[in-house]
Amino acid sequence: MKKTSLVFIIFGMFVGSVFAQQTKDSYIQKIQKIKNEINSTKQDTTRLRLMNDLSSMYFENYENDSCRKYAEQVFHQVDNIFEKNKISKDNYRYKTLKARATQYLGWTLIYKNVNHAQDTLQLSLKLWQKSGNKNGIASVNGAIAEAYSMQHDHTQALQYLYKSLELYNETNNQELIAYTWFKMGLLERYMGNYGDALESNLKALQVARKIKDTATITDALLANGFNYMLVKKYPEALVNQEEALKLFKLQKDSIGIATTYNDMGVSDMRAGKLEEALSNHRAALAIRKNLKDATYLSISYNYIADILMAMDKLEAALENSVEGIKYGKIDGDLRFINDAYLTSGEIQLKLKDYTNAQKSYEFVLQLGRENNNPHYQAIALTGIAKVNRLKGNYNETIALLDKAEAIVAKEDHKTRRTIYGEMSATFAKKNDYKNAFESQLNYQKTNDSVNASEKIMKITSLTQQLAFENKIALQKASQDKQLLIQQTQLKKQKLIRNLSIAGLLLVIIFALILYYRIREKRRLNQALGKSLTELQETQKQLIHSEKMASLGELTAGIAHEIQNPLNFVNNFSEVSNELIDEMNEEIEKGDMDEAKIIANDIKQNLEKITHHGKRADAIVKGMLQHSRKSSPEKEPTDINRLADEYLRLAYHGLRAKDKSFNATLETDFDESIGKVNVIPQDLGRVILNLITNAFYATSEKQKTCQAEDVEALPNYKPTVSVSTKKMKDEVVINVKDNGNGIPKEVLDKIFQPFFTTKPSGSGTGLGLSLSYDIVKAHGGNIEVESKENVGTSFRILLPIAIKQ
Repeated sequence: MKKTSLVFIIFGMFVGSVFAQQTKDSYIQKIQKIKNEINSTKQDTTRLRLMNDLSSMYFENYENDSCRKYAEQVFHQVDNIFEKNKISKDNYRYKTLKARATQYLGWTLIYKNVNHAQDTLQLSLKLWQKSGNKNGIASVNGAIAEAYSMQHDHTQALQYLYKSLELYNETNNQELIAYTWFKMGLLERYMGNYGDALESNLKALQVARKIKDTATITDALLANGFNYMLVKKYPEALVNQEEALKLFKLQKDSIGIATTYNDMGVSDMRAGKLEEALSNHRAALAIRKNLKDATYLSISYNYIADILMAMDKLEAALENSVEGIKYGKIDGDLRFINDAYLTSGEIQLKLKDYTNAQKSYEFVLQLGRENNNPHYQAIALTGIAKVNRLKGNYNETIALLDKAEAIVAKEDHKTRRTIYGEMSATFAKKNDYKNAFESQLNYQKTNDSVNASEKIMKITSLTQQLAFENKIALQKASQDKQLLIQQTQLKKQKLIRNLSIAGLLLVIIFALILYYRIREKRRLNQALGKSLTELQETQKQLIHSEKMASLGELTAGIAHEIQNPLNFVNNFSEVSNELIDEMNEEIEKGDMDEAKIIANDIKQNLEKITHHGKRADAIVKGMLQHSRKSSPEKEPTDINRLADEYLRLAYHGLRAKDKSFNATLETDFDESIGKVNVIPQDLGRVILNLITNAFYATSEKQKTCQAEDVEALPNYKPTVSVSTKKMKDEVVINVKDNGNGIPKEVLDKIFQPFFTTKPSGSGTGLGLSLSYDIVKAHGGNIEVESKENVGTSFRILLPIAIKQ
C-alpha cells in the first residue's frame, strides 16, 4: 500500500475513533435514560414496554446477553402483571409486549442454538399474528428468514422475506422495504442466483437513495461488490466497494470503513493478488483493534492467517490464527471458533507440530459434540486420524476414520471423500492391500458423487452467470441509449447554433464514440455467445446423464426380476437330474411303469424350464429395447403392460438399494384402452421417472416418521398406485403416492430444467423436465396435483390414436 494511503488510513482511524467514542457516549446516555425511567415509573405495563425498548437498544448494538436479560424479564413478568391488574390476555398491549420480547429472545439465539431460535420465533409470529400488527409480523418473518439462512435453507428463508416485503409494502415502510430487498439480494447470492441478487440490490439502492438511507445504500453497494466478485468481475467489484468507502469516510463510520477494506481484501484474494489482499485485511484489522470489536477482529485474523498460509508463511499464519481463536472465544460465535481451530490444525500439520495439531482438532471435536454438530465432528476426527497416520499409529488411524465415517452425513460427499482417501493411504502403509483397494473404490465412488454435484453446480453457475451478463448488458444498453439521445440533442443544438469546424469535430468524435460502443457491444455479444455455447454443451451432457440414469434405475429391478426365472431353471434342472438317476435305477430293476412315471415328471420339469427360460428371455429383450436409442417412429403399444412392467422394475430397483423399504402397490388398468401409438422407450422413461419419484417421496416420508415418532410409523403405509383410463378423446395414465407432497411455493417450478427438491448430489433436476418434453412431443400434456403431507398425483394425458 502506498505511504500516502497509509497516512490517510491512520488519520481516518483517529477521526473515526473520536466519532465512535462520541457515538458510544450517546448510546450509553440513552441506555441510562431508559433505565432511569424504568426505575421511576409506577405503571407495570409502561415498565415492560421500556424493558422491551432497552432490549431493542442492546440488540441493535450486538449486546446479546443484555438484550436477552431484559427480554426474558418481560417474557416471564407479562403474564403475572396482566393477571394481577385483571387485564385480559386478548388485550392488544399484552400481545405486542410478549411478541416483542419473544422475538428478541429468538434473535439472540440464532447464532447460539438455531433450532431453539426457530421455535421461539415461531411462537413470536403467532403472537404478532394475533395482535394484527403488520410491521411486527413482517419483522419476525425477517428473523425467521435469518434462522433458516443459518441452517442453509435459503429457499425457505427467501419465502419468509417475500412475506415481509408484502407487509412492508402494505404499511408503506420505505426504509424496511429497501432493507428487505437488500436481504433478499444476499440470499439470492448465497443460492448462486447472481443476476437476481444484482436486481434485488438495485431495487434496494433505488428505494434507499430516494429516502436517503445511507446505511442501506452502503450495504447494497458492498453486496453488489460481492456479486461482481463471484462472477470474477473484480474491477466492477472494486468500483462498488470504493463508492461505499467514500460514503463511510464522509460519515466517519470506522466500522463501515473496516468492513469495506475487508471486502476489498476478499476481492483481491479471489483475484490472486495476495499482497494487496493482505494490505487491505491489515488495514481493516488496524481499525478493528482500535474499536476493540471481538467478532470482527476474529474474522480479520482468520482471513490474514488463510492468506499467509497460501503464501507459505506458516509461522506468521499460525500467530494470526491463534489471535483469531482468542477473539472468537470472546465473542462466542461457534462458526469462527471452529474455523480458526481447523485452520490452526492445518498449519500445525504443515509445520509437523503433530501434538498441537491434534489438540486443535480435539477442541473442534469437543465443540461439535457439545453442540451436536456431526459435520465438524467428522472433520475433526479425520484431522486427528491424519495426525496419527503421519505418526505411524495406523490402527488408531483406522479406528478414528471408522468413527468419522459413521457420523458424517450421507450427502456430505467431500468429507467422505477425504475419509476414504485417508483410509486408503493408511491401509497401504499397513500393507493391507485388500482394504486399501476397497477404500480406494469407496473414494472413487464418492469422488464421482462430488464430481456430479460439482457438474450441477457448474451448469447452475454458467446459467446464472449468463443471466447476470444479460442483465448487465441490458443495463448498459439502456445507459448507452440515454447517452445517445443526449448526445444527439446536443449535436442538433450545436449544428443549429453554429456550423463550425468545432461542430464538425464534435460529429467526428461522436461517430468515434458510437463506433467504439458498437464494437464493445459486439465483443459482449461474442462473449455471451461463447458462454451460451458452453452452457448448451454442458446441458447436453447432463441430459445424456439423466437418460442413462433411468437405465441405471432399472438395473437393480431387472436383476431381481431375472433372478426369479433363473432360480426356477436351476431348481428344476437339479430335480430333473436326480429324477434321471432314479429312472435309471428303476429301469435296471425292470420296473418300467415307475420309470415311465418318472420320465413324465422329467418332461413336465423341462416344460417349466422352457417356460421360465422364455420369461428370462423376455426380460432381457425388454432391457435391450429400453437401452436402445429412441426411434422417432411411433408403434402400437400396450400401455397397461408398459405401466405394470415399469412399476415392478422401479419397486425392485428401490428395494435393491434399501432392503428395509416396503410399499403397497396398487393398479387399476382400463382393459378397453387397447394399443396406443407411442414411442415406447420414451414413454417408458416418463412412467419410470414418475414412479421412481413416487417411491422416493414415500421412502422419505417413512424415514421422517422413523426419525420423529416411532409410534406413528405403523399408521403410515407407503402406497404407490398406477392407473389408466380411456376418456372421450384421450388416454390418461395416473401415478399417485402418499408421500410428503410438493410445497405449494415450488409447484410451478418442478418442470423447469435443473430444478430439484432432492438434496445436492441426489438428482440433476432434469427428470421431470425431460418427461414434460417427451409428453409434449407426443401431443399430450402432463398435470400435477399435490398437497403437503398428503401426497402427489401426476396425470399423463395422451391424445387417442388407437390401433386395436
